[in-house]
Amino acid sequence: MENGKLTEHLKDRPLRLQEAKEKGGKIIGFFPGNYVPEEIIYASGAIPVCLTDGGNSQTADAALSVVPRIICPFARTLIAERMLKNNPYYPMLDMVVAPITCQHLKKVAEIWEYQGDLEIYKLGIPHQSGGDSELEYFTSRLRVMRERIEALTGRRITDEKIIEAIDLYNRMRKLLKDISLMRRDADPPLTGLDFVRLNHASFYADPVFMVNHLSSLYEEWNRKQGEKKSHKTRLLLAGPNLAQGDYNILELVEAAGGQVVVEEICEGIRNYWQHVENSGNPLRSLAKSYLRDRLPCAYMRDSTRKRLDFTLKLIEDFDVSGVIWYELLCCETYDQESYFLDKKMQERRIPMLIVESNYDVADGGPLRNRLDAFMEMVKGGPEYA
Repeated sequence: MENGKLTEHLKDRPLRLQEAKEKGGKIIGFFPGNYVPEEIIYASGAIPVCLTDGGNSQTADAALSVVPRIICPFARTLIAERMLKNNPYYPMLDMVVAPITCQHLKKVAEIWEYQGDLEIYKLGIPHQSGGDSELEYFTSRLRVMRERIEALTGRRITDEKIIEAIDLYNRMRKLLKDISLMRRDADPPLTGLDFVRLNHASFYADPVFMVNHLSSLYEEWNRKQGEKKSHKTRLLLAGPNLAQGDYNILELVEAAGGQVVVEEICEGIRNYWQHVENSGNPLRSLAKSYLRDRLPCAYMRDSTRKRLDFTLKLIEDFDVSGVIWYELLCCETYDQESYFLDKKMQERRIPMLIVESNYDVADGGPLRNRLDAFMEMVKGGPEYA
């Protein structure tokens, strides 16, 4: 995939952010999981950056001097990046919005708050989303988030600015959805790795640039659809987290002759399946979209059935022949969740492979062998073994 403009933009992005800081601009980071509305940050004139880097075992292990190994490698990577200062984004942060979702990300927020060198806003997330009381609570937390950002930036965040930001990010979500839906084609114009890289880029790139770039890519690929048919095995990748840089699983799948045509990932992948309703009270609209309308993650109560049904629909819509469940070490909620999907796949006679990762590159050889065997099973027919 030719993406020179995006590559150059991302290469220059840290320098552009540093220049913005020197002129008085603020950089606000946030944890992935799609519970933090970037629109509020962007409406303030600050620059939002989703902290979604991962995939390096040495970086993750550097945090073991602070936290035990039972903390997942992605959360440990967040801690280590601030310690090592190798990643250019982390030292320039003025504030971090930390949604209190799983216990691992909660621990990251607590450690950073204890260190006292960075302003932290811990955004309370109700662990159920259906009731009016939960929606009211989350709306109130977003209101406090707006107030904290206004205090940081010295700028008032008006409803009009939030509405403009919602429109911009709705355009980005729609383009990502339209591009993702292209992968239903018999010969998708982009690979799973291509799409994941694009999705990750949307967390770091300037959103106006990203919307324009995605629009150009969509127009280019739309002209090429339906030209031929691919014979690669169509797979769904599911699990809790897929960080920027954690691409080993996707690369090995492609090397084994498979093709990830759709993902169902909670953290690290921008949610693009629905828009924010851009009418009425913008904070309430954001709260409703980010909490109630979206697909809930595994730590939300009464969420398993919703995710199973959504995953089954993806399997049907994208003509998926096999499922790879990719989870991180010590991600206990998703470890339990894998049982239910595995059982459902057995009922449907769809092969499923469970992979657990600690970002250890030494796993590449054994994982390659397991993937090769899995691909043979998928190609041999729908019989589950």
